[in-house]
Amino acid sequence: MLNNGISFGLFGNIPVWIVVVVWICLLVYAVKMRELWERIGVGMVLIGGVGNLVSRVWYGGVVDNWNFLGLFYNNLWDYLITSGVIVYIVSHFWTTRTLR
Repeated sequence: MLNNGISFGLFGNIPVWIVVVVWICLLVYAVKMRELWERIGVGMVLIGGVGNLVSRVWYGGVVDNWNFLGLFYNNLWDYLITSGVIVYIVSHFWTTRTLR
């Protein structure tokens, strides 16, 4: 299945230049981060984003191979992005909570 949106098929027909701008902003944010696990989480999002970006440029959209319980289609890169967001959020709240 060819997906022109972002993960879970949301926001269809996003131009490639917007994806590139968001990726560059995340990269700058990751470089300025101090916490290791937050960097790992954002790094996972960046790697997954590059995988999807390559697919988007090569095929004209992201190729989603895996059906998730009949609800939506995803690929390995989408799961890496989702895992990275979870790692970042948990790390961010864990770090801010322990610093108080």
